[in-house]
Amino acid sequence: MNLLKVIAAAVILSFIISIIGSIMAYTPYLDREPDVYYPTIVESFIYGVIYFTPVLIILSVGSFVVYSSLRKNRRLPKWVKVIVSLGVAIGLGKIISSALSEESQTNDIYLIPEGYEGDVFVFYNVKGAPEVEKEDGYEVHKINEKGYYATRTKDLDYGTVTDKYFYVNDKGHRTPIDNKCVSTFGTGGTTLEDNIDGTTLEDKIDITYTGFKLRKNNCSEVFSMEAQNEDGYVQVINDILKKYYNMEPQLF
Repeated sequence: MNLLKVIAAAVILSFIISIIGSIMAYTPYLDREPDVYYPTIVESFIYGVIYFTPVLIILSVGSFVVYSSLRKNRRLPKWVKVIVSLGVAIGLGKIISSALSEESQTNDIYLIPEGYEGDVFVFYNVKGAPEVEKEDGYEVHKINEKGYYATRTKDLDYGTVTDKYFYVNDKGHRTPIDNKCVSTFGTGGTTLEDNIDGTTLEDKIDITYTGFKLRKNNCSEVFSMEAQNEDGYVQVINDILKKYYNMEPQLF
């Protein structure tokens, strides 16, 4: 019965922390930065409950088990038992927090041909494409003149968008691109099991992608936060299918 009370207390505490945290974390529209997703208060509350509830239950149960075990030792003062139990809870908390915080940022660098404007795509899980290179903890995406980069890396990183954008000239010199000139598409994918003639593919094609619309002029925070249409997607994905899979255009 005592254990059930501990679990119930952990759930209630999770709700309280999530409510307070969602209110404190809310960012008014005028204070928002481009390329960063800002959840609503309700979304933050739900995320908080999902995140904190299992963590607090594990910490509470772990602390409860340790304290229950120490209670059998009559030589130890009660305050020692409490401190040891709290120490175990804190240690578990650090381990869990460290594990949950890994890969919570996108950390991508986009190198774009100087002067390019329009749709930019990165396609993942493309057979025969190069592996993503890394630079100071960032994954580097070298966009070609057609506006895309393909890699055999299985999937993109998810989390807070911390990406950097650069124009690159023929000599490799990088010029930073203002985030207000970038408006993201989000993510998507293409799955193919049959050829255009109806024959079954030897290997199933399952490509995921992310991307954004890039403009050189008239950049603004409004543009960076607008929903954008992926105008060049069909042409680019057909180019990838032809280049890496030796297939005729499958999408029209």
